[in-house]
Amino acid sequence: MSKITTLEQAASSIPDGSTVAIGGMSMNSAPMALVRELVRQEKKDLELVAIVSGMAVDWLVAGGCVRRVIAGLVSFEGLGLAPNFRAAVQSGQVAIEEYSEHLLVCRLQAQSHDLPFIPTKAGLGTDVLGLHAATGTVREEKDGPTGEHYVACTRLPVDVALVHAHEADDQGNTRVNPKLVWLDNEVVNAAGRTVVSVERTVETATFTAKPERTTYPGFMIDAVAPAPRGTYPCSCFPYYGHDSEFFTAYSHAARDRDTFTQFFRERVVGPDTWEDFLAVNSVTAGAST
Repeated sequence: MSKITTLEQAASSIPDGSTVAIGGMSMNSAPMALVRELVRQEKKDLELVAIVSGMAVDWLVAGGCVRRVIAGLVSFEGLGLAPNFRAAVQSGQVAIEEYSEHLLVCRLQAQSHDLPFIPTKAGLGTDVLGLHAATGTVREEKDGPTGEHYVACTRLPVDVALVHAHEADDQGNTRVNPKLVWLDNEVVNAAGRTVVSVERTVETATFTAKPERTTYPGFMIDAVAPAPRGTYPCSCFPYYGHDSEFFTAYSHAARDRDTFTQFFRERVVGPDTWEDFLAVNSVTAGAST
């Protein structure tokens, strides 16, 4: 049975209240086409897991979809802070659980390995452990036989992971070109389900010819949603770079509520299809820069 689906169908399969892990690394390889569709379908009470993210989290927060964010960092890198995320956290509208990247990765690894926790020495002597003293999600412990101290990073269950890749076949076999350079494998391994958006679909023969190039075998992927330029306005190396103009215009619009409401409606959620969204932002689907 083919795993090819539409962006609309993929988003509709994610219930309100789900824990959703967002792939990509800040402005790179974020699954923006899938995220936009979640906003358009007005999903509610989502708990987001994002090791390092930016625009994807900000869209979901701006759309009123988010209850909590579990992250290492949410920003626009050199282009500034993620304005809606920052405002929502500061006002208490959205809860935040902050970790270092490594501590968050360890929590995901504990989940993927079906272990109660993963030990690490990262975080010892820092204030980050105090942020989680009440829940104990990361906590300092002492090994009895050796007397060594370590941080126990407890498992982090994830309902669904959303990632973007360069190509996949109808069986779900997925390939990142030239190789996987982000941390998407951590969220895919931890998730109960994974939806991948791709620049293009290809024949299965291309995977059987070079199986060593497969990033995720088909059994790890539940749905494939074709989405050319599916990370826009973020980048998808080496196919295309991020759109600095969009990031700048978005940040400027966010300074005023009415201005941002119009911007978000006209340039993000208003267009009916992903292709329409790209056209509104003067982007040609499938073109590389």
